[in-house]
Amino acid sequence: MEVAGTRRHVKLDSGARYAVVGTDWMQYGDRVARAAPVDYVEGIGGFLLDVVGVWEFSMRNIFGEVISVEACIVSGCTDEFLLGVDFMRGHGAMMDFERNEVRYTTAGRAVVIPFRTHGDAKNARVAAVRMVRRTELAGCTVTPIEVSVAADDGEVGIFLPTENTGAVMLAATVTKVKNGKVLVPAVNAKDDKARLPARRELGQWIPLSSDVEVLRVNGELQRGRINEWLDGLGDSQEPLEDEEK
Repeated sequence: MEVAGTRRHVKLDSGARYAVVGTDWMQYGDRVARAAPVDYVEGIGGFLLDVVGVWEFSMRNIFGEVISVEACIVSGCTDEFLLGVDFMRGHGAMMDFERNEVRYTTAGRAVVIPFRTHGDAKNARVAAVRMVRRTELAGCTVTPIEVSVAADDGEVGIFLPTENTGAVMLAATVTKVKNGKVLVPAVNAKDDKARLPARRELGQWIPLSSDVEVLRVNGELQRGRINEWLDGLGDSQEPLEDEEK
C-alpha cells in the first residue's frame, strides 16, 4: 500500500478480530474521537498489549484507489499493520487465494487489493496480473503496458497471459518487479485503436526461484549456425543405424 507517498507493508490477518497497528504508524494517520473496541490485545506468546486508541489511515492500492482503515494503536508494537476481520466484514470483502486478491464493492465501484503469500505449498505464490490503469493502444503497434504484480521489488518472474484480450496479443515475459509493477509488450493487431481498462485481469505472475537460470536469446541459435555445428561433429551424410536413407 502507498501511505504518505511511500510504499509500506500491510498484512492481512484473518485471525485478528480487529485491525491493529504499531505506534510508528501514528504519524501517518489521524486519531478518531471514540473509544477503542477493546482495552488490550493478545500478542505473540500470550502477552497482553495495551490499546492506546483508534486511528484512521488513508492509503492507496496499486490501482490508485483510496482505502480508509480504522485501526487500534497497540503499545509495544512498532511497525506492524494488520488488517483484521473487522475490515473484511465491514466491506463485505472476499479473500481469493486462487488469485491472491481481496475484492469488495463500495459505492458501485469494485476495489481490488492484491496480496502475496509465502510458504512451501505448490503454486502458493502464483498471483493474478491486472492492468494498472486504462491504456489506449494505437493500431498495428507494439506498446509496453504497465501491469500490477503482488511481489517484492527486485523479484524476477514470468508473466503468463491467460485471458482473451481480443485483437491485443500479450507476450509471455520474463521480467523484474519494480514498485509492484512490471512492463509487458502488447501487440495491437488491428488497424483501429484498442483499449485495455484498468484492473482488467490479463494473466498470472509466476516467480522464478534463485536456482532457475534464465537463458537469453543472443542470435546463436540460427539454422545455419546449427547446421555448421552439426557438420563439425562428424559425418552428417551417412545415416545412423536404423535410420532410413
